[in-house]
This record gives sequence, structure tokens and C-alpha cells, in this order.
Amino acid sequence: MDAITESLLDSLNALLESVWFELTFLLVVALFAGFLFARFGQPKVIGYILIGVIIGPSVLSIIRPFDGNISGLPESIMMLAELGALVLLFMVGLECDLKKIYTRKSVSIAIGGVIVPWVGGFLIAYLWDYDVEAVFIGATLVATSVAVTASVISDLGLIGGHISNAIVGAAVVDDILGMIVLSISKGMASGGVDAIGLAGLVIGAVVFVVVGAWIGTRFLVKLVFNVQISGYKRKLPLSGFTLALAIAFLYAFVGELIGISGIVGAFVAGTVFAGSALRDGIRKGTQYLDALFVPLFFVSLGTVVNLGEIWNTIVFGISLTVIAIATKVVGCGVPAYLSGMNKMDSLAVGFGMTPRLEVALVIAYYGLSTGIIGVELYSVVVFMGLVTAIVSAPVLKDLLRRGGHDLSGI
Repeated sequence: MDAITESLLDSLNALLESVWFELTFLLVVALFAGFLFARFGQPKVIGYILIGVIIGPSVLSIIRPFDGNISGLPESIMMLAELGALVLLFMVGLECDLKKIYTRKSVSIAIGGVIVPWVGGFLIAYLWDYDVEAVFIGATLVATSVAVTASVISDLGLIGGHISNAIVGAAVVDDILGMIVLSISKGMASGGVDAIGLAGLVIGAVVFVVVGAWIGTRFLVKLVFNVQISGYKRKLPLSGFTLALAIAFLYAFVGELIGISGIVGAFVAGTVFAGSALRDGIRKGTQYLDALFVPLFFVSLGTVVNLGEIWNTIVFGISLTVIAIATKVVGCGVPAYLSGMNKMDSLAVGFGMTPRLEVALVIAYYGLSTGIIGVELYSVVVFMGLVTAIVSAPVLKDLLRRGGHDLSGI
């Protein structure tokens, strides 16, 4: 890197110390990436992640880790990025019928997508002479990235169809099971499993989904409708939307509180309003939030990646990525096929379940911060998550097209 280039980067880094300039910069580069990938007919989520990698420490180092902050982004920006994930899953929930999501098919696909990857990840890590780390590596392969999967399906215009219901429903169940696997892995890594804590997590997750959906559809929908009517009379037309969004954040908070992902809570809140007369208005309001905050979420995931850290373990990284894809395709595709789906749709479900990003990173970061895994293994997991997210989108698109689904709208 010559002196002029280094000077320019130092000047840019000085500007990036301002949160507002950094926010401007991230939104502009995300917009550019979205346009570029849309031009070639590719899901824009890939562009967001890759532009994050480019501006991160792997290429340009415009965004660099500091003071233990693995993303290199200020806490305020990361909060907005997390908001993007919540908004995305809330929007997806708005398009999903609860009865079509939480089915025997979704649960069977999710169970296969948990057991097979966990065992596969453990075995490949054990063969590479990892011991305690092997259990934890297996856990990082369990949870599907609901946000990435939902974004790809949304871009393809298939939200609400039977493929979407199978994938998103299984991914949400998969996410809940992923938190349970994390609890087991933490116990095994520390020498024992907390049976009481694990039972509490399982019961809490089931009660939250069932009771949260029942309370929402029975009481909260009516409350939001009444607030919206009162708001119109008082020239406050967005009152219902504001309250619905507050409920989504409340559900996310409760989800985090009981030990499952907050994005699962946001999704459940979205399904509550899926059958509401106000759904279209709520959807329109969230679209503006989606345009602002969802790109920040995916760009921030890209800035975490430092490809230089995995060079010494690149063979293991590639092997883990192959196992990550294969185990989800088999673990989810086979149950989908046995449940009555045709071959192409079953493969589509399998590949739709392959992305691992936000939850895998949470699990990996926990392992890094507690000393269970080192920096190299952490970077390998990040590499695996990025590759699975990038590979799944075009393959899923091709499988759906070959399966006869209409993708002319993209």
C-alpha cells in the first residue's frame, strides 16, 4: 500500500469516527451494492455482505476492529443493524399464516436440520484433532440464518407460498432448537449439562411461541385496531403502526429474555398481525424501515470477516463449509421429500436452510469470549457462514426455477 493510499485511508478513518458520517457511508455503499447485484439478477443481500467484506479488514480495512469490538462499528450503528434484523423478520411474519408455518412438516425438517449438521460438524472437527472445540463447532452449524433465508425468499417473490412456509417455518423452529443445542454445548464444554436450565429453555420457547401467538391474535390485534381508529379521529394516522412495532420489539425482548433469538420474537409478532385488517398499512410502514436498516444489518455482518485469519486453517475452513452445506441439504431435504414434496422442491428446502450467519456468529463469539475456541476457529466459522449465505442464494434460485416456480418478477 503506497503512502498516498494509506494517507487517504487514514483520512477516511478519521471521518468515520463520526457516527453520522459512518451511517451515511454505510447506507451509500449498501445502496451501490444493491443496485449492482440487482442489475445482474442476484439477491441484494449477497451484495450487502460482500461490500461489508470489502470495506472490512479483509480488503480495504476502512472498517477495522477496535478495543475488542469484532465488527469495527460503533455500538450505535450495531444497534441500528440489529433493528434491521428485527424489522426484516417482522415483515416476513406479516406474510405468514401461523397454521401453515408451525406444521408437522416444518418441525420434521427442522429436527433433521439440527441433528445431522450438529453430528457432522462435531465429526469433521474431531477428525481435525479438536476436542472440546468439536462440540462447539457442531453447534455453530445448527441454526439457519432466518434473516438471510427470509431476505432471499422475499427477493424471489415467494413469501407466502408452500416453499416459503416450509423453509421459513423450519428455519424459525431450527433457530429455537439452535439455542437449545447451544445450551447443551456450553454445558458439555464446561463439564456438565444444566438439565434444569435446558428444560426451562425448552418450555419457555414453546410457551412463548404458543402463548405469544394466542395473546396477540386474541387481544393485541384488537387493541392495535382500536388505537388506529382513535388515531385517525385525532389526525394521528400512524398510531396503529407505531403500536404494532412496539409490540414487535416487546416480543423480541421477551424472546431474548427466555434465551431464544430476538428475531424469533419479532417473527412471532409479525405472524400475529398477518390476518389483521391493518396488515397492508403495517407492511407499508415497515418497508421504509426495511430500506434503511436491513442493509446495515447485512453490511455489518460482512465487516466482521477477516479472511487473513483463516489462512492457516483454510483446508479445515473449506471442509467445514462443505459439511455445513451437505448436512443441511440432507438433514432438511430428506424430511421434506418424505413429507410429500417433489425432488426439486425438497432440494430447494435443503439449500434454503444452508445459510448460517447471525446465530452462528453469536455462538462462535460466545465460544471466543469464553476461551472455548480461539481466533482462528472463530474466523473459520465466520468464513463458513459467509460462504453458505453466498452459495445458497443462486442455487436456491436455480432450483426453484427448474422446479417450475415463477420467478419472472425478479
